[in-house]
Amino acid sequence: QLGIHRTGQDMSRVGQTIGWIAGGQASISDLGGPVMIIKVAKDEAAVDVTRLLLFLTMLSANLAIINFLPIPILDGGHFVFLTIELIRRKPVSERIQGSLSMIFLVALLGFMLFIVSNDVFRLWIQ
Repeated sequence: QLGIHRTGQDMSRVGQTIGWIAGGQASISDLGGPVMIIKVAKDEAAVDVTRLLLFLTMLSANLAIINFLPIPILDGGHFVFLTIELIRRKPVSERIQGSLSMIFLVALLGFMLFIVSNDVFRLWIQ
């Protein structure tokens, strides 16, 4: 039961964090990427296995929510295209889907580079 309760809390925190960033109450530089994930996982594992498992549950919930954001290269983007197809009774053209996917791929790669750079910088100054 603890796992189910914590997963629900973690999933609601993802939406809350996105809202804070969109509303300017939190900075995008506060986010952690793969480097920080490894550091936190190592720290949690040093405490005990239960803490590590709870952290991994939170990480999995976060990735599930992020994957469902309406961004073309993610599953949420595919869902948007399918919803548009359902409403219009014809699919969004492959050219438009491809162009949007390429634009968002480049944007996502840039975002990931920023996050990883920020992780390394934060670890370096600690």
